[in-house]
Amino acid sequence: MTSEYVKSPEMDKAMQTNKIFYGWWVVIGTIIGLSLGYSVIAMSFGTFIKAFETSFGWTRGQISFGPTIIGITAIVFFPYVGRMIDKHGVKKILVPSTFLFALTIASMSLLTPSIWHLYAMCVVIPLLGAGTAPLTYSKLLVSWFNKKRGLALGIGLAGVGLGTTMVPLIASYFMEHYTWREAYLAIGVLILVIALPICKFVFKDKPSDIGLCPDGSTDAPSAQQTSFSKPNSQLMGYTTKEAIKQKTFWLMFTSFLITGLCTSTVLVHLIPMMTDRGMSIKEAIGTFAYLGMSIVGGRLLAGYLMDKFFAPYVVIAFMFGPVIGLALFAMGATGFEAAICTALIGIAIGAEFDVMAYFTSKYFGQRSFGEIYGYSYSGFKLGASIGPLIMGLTYDAVGRYTEVLWAMSAIMVLCCVCILMMGKYPELPVRKVKS
Repeated sequence: MTSEYVKSPEMDKAMQTNKIFYGWWVVIGTIIGLSLGYSVIAMSFGTFIKAFETSFGWTRGQISFGPTIIGITAIVFFPYVGRMIDKHGVKKILVPSTFLFALTIASMSLLTPSIWHLYAMCVVIPLLGAGTAPLTYSKLLVSWFNKKRGLALGIGLAGVGLGTTMVPLIASYFMEHYTWREAYLAIGVLILVIALPICKFVFKDKPSDIGLCPDGSTDAPSAQQTSFSKPNSQLMGYTTKEAIKQKTFWLMFTSFLITGLCTSTVLVHLIPMMTDRGMSIKEAIGTFAYLGMSIVGGRLLAGYLMDKFFAPYVVIAFMFGPVIGLALFAMGATGFEAAICTALIGIAIGAEFDVMAYFTSKYFGQRSFGEIYGYSYSGFKLGASIGPLIMGLTYDAVGRYTEVLWAMSAIMVLCCVCILMMGKYPELPVRKVKS
Protein backbone atom coordinates (compact mmCIF):
# COMPACT_ATOMS: atom_id res chain seq x y z
CA MET A 1 0.00 0.00 0.00
CA THR A 2 1.49 3.37 -1.01
CA SER A 3 1.90 6.03 1.64
CA GLU A 4 -0.06 8.53 -0.43
CA TYR A 5 -3.27 6.66 0.34
CA VAL A 6 -2.80 6.19 4.10
CA LYS A 7 -5.66 7.99 5.82
CA SER A 8 -4.65 11.41 7.07
CA PRO A 9 -6.36 14.37 8.77
CA GLU A 10 -6.51 16.02 5.34
CA MET A 11 -8.34 13.02 3.90
CA ASP A 12 -10.74 12.80 6.84
CA LYS A 13 -11.52 16.50 6.55
CA ALA A 14 -12.11 16.21 2.80
CA MET A 15 -14.48 13.28 3.29
CA GLN A 16 -16.39 15.06 6.03
CA THR A 17 -16.78 18.33 4.15
CA ASN A 18 -17.60 16.74 0.79
CA LYS A 19 -20.89 14.91 1.23
CA ILE A 20 -20.97 14.52 -2.54
CA PHE A 21 -17.87 12.81 -3.86
CA TYR A 22 -15.84 15.45 -5.70
CA GLY A 23 -15.53 13.12 -8.67
CA TRP A 24 -19.17 13.82 -9.52
CA TRP A 25 -18.35 17.53 -9.82
CA VAL A 26 -15.64 16.46 -12.26
CA VAL A 27 -18.33 14.55 -14.17
CA ILE A 28 -20.58 17.65 -14.32
CA GLY A 29 -17.66 19.75 -15.50
CA THR A 30 -16.92 17.14 -18.15
CA ILE A 31 -20.49 17.38 -19.47
CA ILE A 32 -20.17 21.14 -19.88
CA GLY A 33 -16.63 21.06 -21.27
CA LEU A 34 -17.39 18.39 -23.87
CA SER A 35 -20.60 20.14 -24.94
CA LEU A 36 -18.36 22.95 -26.24
CA GLY A 37 -15.40 20.79 -27.24
CA TYR A 38 -13.71 19.69 -30.43
CA SER A 39 -15.98 16.71 -31.11
CA VAL A 40 -19.19 18.77 -31.01
CA ILE A 41 -17.83 21.44 -33.33
CA ALA A 42 -16.60 18.79 -35.76
CA MET A 43 -19.98 17.01 -35.73
CA SER A 44 -21.83 20.32 -36.20
CA PHE A 45 -19.91 21.13 -39.39
CA GLY A 46 -22.91 20.18 -41.54
CA THR A 47 -24.94 23.02 -40.01
CA PHE A 48 -22.89 25.46 -42.10
CA ILE A 49 -22.77 23.59 -45.43
CA LYS A 50 -25.73 25.39 -47.00
CA ALA A 51 -24.43 28.76 -45.76
CA PHE A 52 -21.02 28.11 -47.33
CA GLU A 53 -22.67 27.06 -50.60
CA THR A 54 -24.68 30.30 -50.67
CA SER A 55 -21.95 32.66 -49.49
CA PHE A 56 -19.00 31.35 -51.49
CA GLY A 57 -20.43 29.15 -54.27
CA TRP A 58 -18.43 26.14 -53.10
CA THR A 59 -19.76 22.69 -54.12
CA ARG A 60 -20.86 20.18 -51.52
CA GLY A 61 -17.94 17.93 -52.45
CA GLN A 62 -15.46 20.78 -51.89
CA ILE A 63 -16.97 21.61 -48.51
CA SER A 64 -17.09 17.95 -47.49
CA PHE A 65 -13.33 17.74 -47.95
CA GLY A 66 -13.09 19.99 -44.86
CA PRO A 67 -14.15 17.25 -42.40
CA THR A 68 -11.77 14.91 -44.23
CA ILE A 69 -8.88 17.27 -43.50
CA ILE A 70 -10.01 17.54 -39.88
CA GLY A 71 -10.03 13.76 -39.65
CA ILE A 72 -6.63 13.28 -41.28
CA THR A 73 -5.06 15.85 -38.96
CA ALA A 74 -6.65 14.16 -35.95
CA ILE A 75 -5.37 10.76 -37.09
CA VAL A 76 -1.79 12.04 -37.11
CA PHE A 77 -1.97 14.24 -34.02
CA PHE A 78 -4.22 12.53 -31.47
CA PRO A 79 -1.86 9.66 -30.50
CA TYR A 80 0.74 12.33 -29.70
CA VAL A 81 -1.82 14.19 -27.55
CA GLY A 82 -2.56 10.96 -25.70
CA ARG A 83 1.16 10.47 -25.04
CA MET A 84 1.44 14.02 -23.71
CA ILE A 85 -1.54 13.47 -21.39
CA ASP A 86 0.03 10.26 -20.06
CA LYS A 87 3.25 12.15 -19.40
CA HIS A 88 2.09 15.56 -18.12
CA GLY A 89 -1.46 15.03 -16.85
CA VAL A 90 -4.83 16.28 -18.06
CA LYS A 91 -4.95 19.91 -16.96
CA LYS A 92 -1.63 20.92 -18.50
CA ILE A 93 -3.06 19.90 -21.88
CA LEU A 94 -6.75 20.73 -21.41
CA VAL A 95 -6.52 24.35 -20.23
CA PRO A 96 -4.33 25.82 -23.00
CA SER A 97 -6.10 23.73 -25.64
CA THR A 98 -9.51 25.07 -24.55
CA PHE A 99 -8.27 28.66 -24.73
CA LEU A 100 -6.71 28.24 -28.18
CA PHE A 101 -9.71 26.30 -29.46
CA ALA A 102 -12.05 29.13 -28.45
CA LEU A 103 -9.97 31.62 -30.43
CA THR A 104 -9.84 29.27 -33.42
CA ILE A 105 -13.63 28.81 -33.59
CA ALA A 106 -14.22 32.55 -33.20
CA SER A 107 -11.77 33.19 -36.05
CA MET A 108 -13.92 31.03 -38.37
CA SER A 109 -16.08 34.16 -38.62
CA LEU A 110 -13.29 35.66 -40.75
CA LEU A 111 -13.42 33.03 -43.52
CA THR A 112 -12.71 34.39 -47.01
CA PRO A 113 -14.05 33.07 -50.36
CA SER A 114 -10.88 31.02 -50.86
CA ILE A 115 -11.61 27.33 -50.29
CA TRP A 116 -8.01 26.98 -49.15
CA HIS A 117 -8.76 29.25 -46.21
CA LEU A 118 -11.43 26.75 -45.09
CA TYR A 119 -9.01 23.86 -45.55
CA ALA A 120 -6.33 25.65 -43.52
CA MET A 121 -8.80 26.18 -40.68
CA CYS A 122 -9.70 22.49 -40.85
CA VAL A 123 -6.06 21.74 -40.05
CA VAL A 124 -5.90 24.25 -37.20
CA ILE A 125 -9.14 23.12 -35.50
CA PRO A 126 -7.91 19.62 -34.52
CA LEU A 127 -4.36 20.82 -33.87
CA LEU A 128 -5.40 23.39 -31.27
CA GLY A 129 -8.61 21.69 -30.14
CA ALA A 130 -7.35 18.13 -29.68
CA GLY A 131 -7.04 18.62 -25.94
CA THR A 132 -10.79 19.31 -25.69
CA ALA A 133 -11.78 15.95 -27.24
CA PRO A 134 -13.22 12.93 -25.32
CA LEU A 135 -9.69 11.48 -25.09
CA THR A 136 -8.69 14.05 -22.47
CA TYR A 137 -11.90 13.93 -20.48
CA SER A 138 -11.94 10.12 -20.52
CA LYS A 139 -8.48 10.02 -18.97
CA LEU A 140 -9.77 12.37 -16.27
CA LEU A 141 -12.84 10.24 -15.51
CA VAL A 142 -11.04 6.89 -15.35
CA SER A 143 -8.66 8.45 -12.83
CA TRP A 144 -11.57 9.38 -10.55
CA PHE A 145 -13.69 6.25 -10.88
CA ASN A 146 -13.16 2.51 -10.86
CA LYS A 147 -16.24 0.60 -9.68
CA LYS A 148 -18.56 3.18 -11.25
CA ARG A 149 -16.34 3.88 -14.23
CA GLY A 150 -18.89 2.94 -16.87
CA LEU A 151 -21.58 5.11 -15.31
CA ALA A 152 -19.21 8.06 -14.86
CA LEU A 153 -18.07 7.79 -18.48
CA GLY A 154 -21.67 7.50 -19.65
CA ILE A 155 -22.79 10.60 -17.78
CA GLY A 156 -19.70 12.71 -18.43
CA LEU A 157 -19.29 11.91 -22.11
CA ALA A 158 -22.98 12.64 -22.62
CA GLY A 159 -21.75 16.22 -22.92
CA VAL A 160 -21.03 15.49 -26.58
CA GLY A 161 -24.70 14.67 -27.08
CA LEU A 162 -25.80 17.77 -25.20
CA GLY A 163 -23.55 19.92 -27.35
CA THR A 164 -24.65 18.18 -30.55
CA THR A 165 -28.20 19.24 -29.67
CA MET A 166 -27.45 22.77 -28.47
CA VAL A 167 -24.66 24.03 -30.74
CA PRO A 168 -26.64 23.65 -34.02
CA LEU A 169 -29.61 25.38 -32.36
CA ILE A 170 -27.36 28.23 -31.25
CA ALA A 171 -25.85 28.43 -34.72
CA SER A 172 -29.31 28.36 -36.29
CA TYR A 173 -30.48 31.24 -34.10
CA PHE A 174 -27.56 33.44 -35.08
CA MET A 175 -27.80 32.49 -38.76
CA GLU A 176 -31.51 33.33 -38.73
CA HIS A 177 -31.13 36.69 -36.94
CA TYR A 178 -27.62 37.65 -38.08
CA THR A 179 -25.24 35.56 -40.26
CA TRP A 180 -23.19 32.39 -40.00
CA ARG A 181 -20.17 34.56 -39.13
CA GLU A 182 -21.80 35.76 -35.92
CA ALA A 183 -22.72 32.14 -35.18
CA TYR A 184 -19.07 31.08 -35.16
CA LEU A 185 -18.12 34.13 -33.10
CA ALA A 186 -20.80 33.35 -30.51
CA ILE A 187 -19.69 29.73 -30.17
CA GLY A 188 -16.09 30.81 -29.66
CA VAL A 189 -17.12 33.24 -26.92
CA LEU A 190 -19.15 30.53 -25.16
CA ILE A 191 -16.12 28.23 -25.07
CA LEU A 192 -14.02 31.03 -23.63
CA VAL A 193 -16.40 32.17 -20.87
CA ILE A 194 -17.96 28.82 -19.88
CA ALA A 195 -15.66 25.89 -20.67
CA LEU A 196 -12.31 27.52 -19.90
CA PRO A 197 -13.05 28.53 -16.26
CA ILE A 198 -14.32 25.03 -15.51
CA CYS A 199 -11.18 23.44 -16.92
CA LYS A 200 -8.99 25.83 -14.96
CA PHE A 201 -10.70 25.91 -11.57
CA VAL A 202 -12.91 22.79 -11.19
CA PHE A 203 -10.84 19.92 -12.54
CA LYS A 204 -8.20 18.03 -10.57
CA ASP A 205 -6.08 15.44 -12.33
CA LYS A 206 -6.64 12.72 -9.73
CA PRO A 207 -8.41 12.15 -6.39
CA SER A 208 -5.17 12.16 -4.41
CA ASP A 209 -4.68 15.83 -5.35
CA ILE A 210 -7.30 16.68 -2.71
CA GLY A 211 -6.72 13.72 -0.37
CA LEU A 212 -9.34 11.36 -1.80
CA CYS A 213 -9.47 7.85 -3.26
CA PRO A 214 -11.18 6.75 -6.50
CA ASP A 215 -14.98 6.40 -6.17
CA GLY A 216 -14.82 8.27 -2.86
CA SER A 217 -13.79 5.07 -1.09
CA THR A 218 -12.66 5.33 2.53
CA ASP A 219 -10.54 2.19 2.13
CA ALA A 220 -7.05 2.04 0.73
CA PRO A 221 -7.37 1.48 -3.04
CA SER A 222 -6.38 -1.63 -4.91
CA ALA A 223 -3.46 -1.71 -7.32
CA GLN A 224 -5.83 -1.15 -10.24
CA GLN A 225 -7.46 1.87 -8.57
CA THR A 226 -4.12 3.32 -7.56
CA SER A 227 -2.58 2.91 -10.98
CA PHE A 228 -5.14 5.10 -12.68
CA SER A 229 -4.84 7.89 -10.17
CA LYS A 230 -1.17 7.96 -9.22
CA PRO A 231 1.61 8.44 -11.78
CA ASN A 232 5.08 6.89 -11.55
CA SER A 233 3.93 3.91 -9.46
CA GLN A 234 3.01 0.33 -10.26
CA LEU A 235 0.83 0.53 -13.37
CA MET A 236 -1.43 -2.20 -14.62
CA GLY A 237 -1.55 -2.76 -18.36
CA TYR A 238 0.34 -2.98 -21.63
CA THR A 239 2.59 -0.49 -23.34
CA THR A 240 1.45 0.85 -26.69
CA LYS A 241 3.98 -1.34 -28.53
CA GLU A 242 2.65 -4.42 -26.75
CA ALA A 243 -0.98 -3.45 -27.41
CA ILE A 244 -0.63 -2.98 -31.16
CA LYS A 245 0.80 -6.50 -31.50
CA GLN A 246 -2.44 -8.00 -30.21
CA LYS A 247 -5.37 -9.09 -32.38
CA THR A 248 -7.75 -7.51 -29.88
CA PHE A 249 -6.33 -4.04 -30.55
CA TRP A 250 -6.90 -4.31 -34.31
CA LEU A 251 -10.40 -5.69 -33.89
CA MET A 252 -11.17 -2.74 -31.62
CA PHE A 253 -9.49 -0.30 -34.03
CA THR A 254 -11.44 -1.69 -37.00
CA SER A 255 -14.77 -1.48 -35.18
CA PHE A 256 -14.14 2.19 -34.35
CA LEU A 257 -13.02 2.93 -37.91
CA ILE A 258 -16.22 1.41 -39.33
CA THR A 259 -18.40 3.27 -36.83
CA GLY A 260 -16.73 6.56 -37.73
CA LEU A 261 -17.09 5.84 -41.44
CA CYS A 262 -20.79 4.99 -41.28
CA THR A 263 -22.08 7.47 -38.71
CA SER A 264 -20.12 10.47 -39.96
CA THR A 265 -21.99 10.33 -43.26
CA VAL A 266 -25.13 11.33 -41.40
CA LEU A 267 -23.45 13.76 -39.01
CA VAL A 268 -22.13 15.96 -41.80
CA HIS A 269 -24.83 15.52 -44.45
CA LEU A 270 -28.03 15.11 -42.44
CA ILE A 271 -29.13 18.76 -42.62
CA PRO A 272 -28.47 19.25 -46.38
CA MET A 273 -29.98 15.80 -47.05
CA MET A 274 -33.17 16.73 -45.21
CA THR A 275 -33.45 20.10 -46.96
CA ASP A 276 -32.98 18.32 -50.29
CA ARG A 277 -36.02 16.21 -49.35
CA GLY A 278 -38.19 19.28 -48.82
CA MET A 279 -37.66 20.18 -45.18
CA SER A 280 -36.88 23.75 -44.12
CA ILE A 281 -33.50 24.49 -42.53
CA LYS A 282 -35.22 24.93 -39.17
CA GLU A 283 -36.99 21.55 -39.49
CA ALA A 284 -33.74 19.88 -40.58
CA ILE A 285 -31.87 21.26 -37.56
CA GLY A 286 -34.75 20.04 -35.41
CA THR A 287 -34.12 16.54 -36.79
CA PHE A 288 -30.42 16.94 -36.02
CA ALA A 289 -31.39 17.72 -32.42
CA TYR A 290 -32.67 14.14 -32.10
CA LEU A 291 -29.10 13.06 -32.79
CA GLY A 292 -27.83 14.96 -29.77
CA MET A 293 -30.56 13.68 -27.48
CA SER A 294 -30.00 10.08 -28.56
CA ILE A 295 -26.23 10.46 -28.05
CA VAL A 296 -26.96 11.47 -24.45
CA GLY A 297 -29.30 8.50 -24.01
CA GLY A 298 -26.82 6.12 -25.61
CA ARG A 299 -24.00 7.31 -23.37
CA LEU A 300 -25.97 7.01 -20.14
CA LEU A 301 -27.46 3.62 -20.97
CA ALA A 302 -24.24 2.12 -22.36
CA GLY A 303 -22.22 3.34 -19.38
CA TYR A 304 -24.67 1.84 -16.90
CA LEU A 305 -25.00 -1.48 -18.74
CA MET A 306 -21.25 -1.97 -19.24
CA ASP A 307 -20.81 -1.90 -15.44
CA LYS A 308 -23.47 -4.63 -15.15
CA PHE A 309 -22.84 -6.89 -18.16
CA PHE A 310 -20.00 -8.00 -20.44
CA ALA A 311 -19.32 -4.84 -22.44
CA PRO A 312 -18.92 -6.30 -25.98
CA TYR A 313 -22.41 -7.84 -25.80
CA VAL A 314 -23.84 -4.49 -24.75
CA VAL A 315 -22.02 -2.69 -27.54
CA ILE A 316 -23.22 -5.04 -30.29
CA ALA A 317 -26.81 -4.24 -29.36
CA PHE A 318 -26.10 -0.52 -29.69
CA MET A 319 -24.16 -0.80 -32.94
CA PHE A 320 -27.03 -2.56 -34.69
CA GLY A 321 -29.01 0.72 -34.55
CA PRO A 322 -27.17 2.33 -37.50
CA VAL A 323 -27.76 -0.80 -39.61
CA ILE A 324 -31.48 -0.04 -39.43
CA GLY A 325 -31.21 3.77 -39.42
CA LEU A 326 -28.97 4.00 -42.47
CA ALA A 327 -31.15 1.54 -44.41
CA LEU A 328 -34.27 3.60 -43.68
CA PHE A 329 -32.49 6.78 -44.77
CA ALA A 330 -31.55 4.99 -48.00
CA MET A 331 -35.26 4.32 -48.54
CA GLY A 332 -36.00 8.04 -48.32
CA ALA A 333 -37.02 8.59 -44.69
CA THR A 334 -38.17 12.13 -43.82
CA GLY A 335 -40.12 13.77 -41.01
CA PHE A 336 -40.79 11.52 -38.01
CA GLU A 337 -39.14 8.53 -39.71
CA ALA A 338 -35.98 10.60 -40.19
CA ALA A 339 -36.03 11.51 -36.49
CA ILE A 340 -36.20 7.81 -35.56
CA CYS A 341 -33.34 6.98 -37.95
CA THR A 342 -31.26 9.79 -36.49
CA ALA A 343 -31.94 8.53 -32.97
CA LEU A 344 -30.87 4.98 -33.88
CA ILE A 345 -27.58 6.29 -35.26
CA GLY A 346 -27.10 8.70 -32.36
CA ILE A 347 -27.48 5.94 -29.77
CA ALA A 348 -24.55 4.12 -31.37
CA ILE A 349 -22.45 7.29 -31.50
CA GLY A 350 -23.33 7.90 -27.85
CA ALA A 351 -22.08 4.48 -26.86
CA GLU A 352 -18.94 4.73 -29.01
CA PHE A 353 -16.77 7.06 -26.92
CA ASP A 354 -17.83 5.35 -23.68
CA VAL A 355 -16.81 2.08 -25.30
CA MET A 356 -13.50 3.48 -26.52
CA ALA A 357 -12.46 4.45 -22.99
CA TYR A 358 -13.97 1.36 -21.36
CA PHE A 359 -12.42 -1.12 -23.81
CA THR A 360 -9.03 0.60 -23.56
CA SER A 361 -9.03 0.36 -19.76
CA LYS A 362 -10.33 -3.23 -19.64
CA TYR A 363 -8.31 -4.80 -22.47
CA PHE A 364 -5.07 -2.80 -22.22
CA GLY A 365 -5.06 -1.08 -18.82
CA GLN A 366 -3.84 2.34 -17.77
CA ARG A 367 -0.11 2.11 -18.42
CA SER A 368 -0.42 3.79 -21.84
CA PHE A 369 -4.12 4.61 -21.67
CA GLY A 370 -3.90 8.03 -23.31
CA GLU A 371 -1.77 6.92 -26.25
CA ILE A 372 -3.76 3.72 -26.93
CA TYR A 373 -7.00 5.69 -26.70
CA GLY A 374 -5.44 8.21 -29.09
CA TYR A 375 -4.81 5.51 -31.67
CA SER A 376 -8.35 4.19 -31.23
CA TYR A 377 -9.73 7.69 -31.69
CA SER A 378 -7.56 8.05 -34.78
CA GLY A 379 -9.24 4.94 -36.17
CA PHE A 380 -12.63 6.50 -35.58
CA LYS A 381 -11.49 9.76 -37.20
CA LEU A 382 -10.00 7.89 -40.16
CA GLY A 383 -13.45 6.55 -40.90
CA ALA A 384 -15.09 9.88 -40.08
CA SER A 385 -12.76 11.67 -42.51
CA ILE A 386 -13.57 9.34 -45.40
CA GLY A 387 -17.33 9.04 -44.96
CA PRO A 388 -18.38 12.68 -45.52
CA LEU A 389 -16.06 13.00 -48.53
CA ILE A 390 -17.56 9.88 -50.14
CA MET A 391 -21.04 11.25 -49.51
CA GLY A 392 -20.19 14.69 -50.92
CA LEU A 393 -18.51 13.37 -54.04
CA THR A 394 -21.35 10.91 -54.64
CA TYR A 395 -23.89 13.71 -54.37
CA ASP A 396 -21.92 15.88 -56.81
CA ALA A 397 -21.75 12.95 -59.26
CA VAL A 398 -25.28 11.51 -59.15
CA GLY A 399 -27.31 14.00 -57.11
CA ARG A 400 -28.34 11.56 -54.34
CA TYR A 401 -27.02 9.66 -51.32
CA THR A 402 -28.97 6.40 -51.70
CA GLU A 403 -26.25 3.95 -52.77
CA VAL A 404 -23.76 5.12 -50.14
CA LEU A 405 -26.34 4.83 -47.37
CA TRP A 406 -27.11 1.23 -48.33
CA ALA A 407 -23.39 0.38 -48.37
CA MET A 408 -22.83 1.96 -44.95
CA SER A 409 -25.74 -0.02 -43.50
CA ALA A 410 -24.19 -3.27 -44.69
CA ILE A 411 -20.69 -2.39 -43.43
CA MET A 412 -22.00 -1.77 -39.89
CA VAL A 413 -22.72 -5.50 -39.64
CA LEU A 414 -18.96 -6.11 -39.95
CA CYS A 415 -18.41 -3.75 -37.02
CA CYS A 416 -20.59 -5.99 -34.83
CA VAL A 417 -18.61 -9.05 -35.91
CA CYS A 418 -15.29 -7.41 -34.94
CA ILE A 419 -16.59 -6.56 -31.47
CA LEU A 420 -17.87 -10.09 -30.94
CA MET A 421 -14.42 -11.50 -31.79
CA MET A 422 -12.59 -9.45 -29.14
CA GLY A 423 -13.19 -12.07 -26.47
CA LYS A 424 -12.99 -11.88 -22.68
CA TYR A 425 -11.00 -9.32 -20.70
CA PRO A 426 -7.35 -10.37 -20.21
CA GLU A 427 -5.31 -10.57 -17.03
CA LEU A 428 -3.28 -7.36 -17.22
CA PRO A 429 0.42 -7.25 -16.23
CA VAL A 430 1.50 -5.03 -13.32
CA ARG A 431 4.91 -3.39 -13.61
CA LYS A 432 6.62 -0.31 -12.28
CA VAL A 433 7.00 2.76 -14.44
CA LYS A 434 10.59 3.83 -14.92
CA SER A 435 11.28 7.24 -13.38
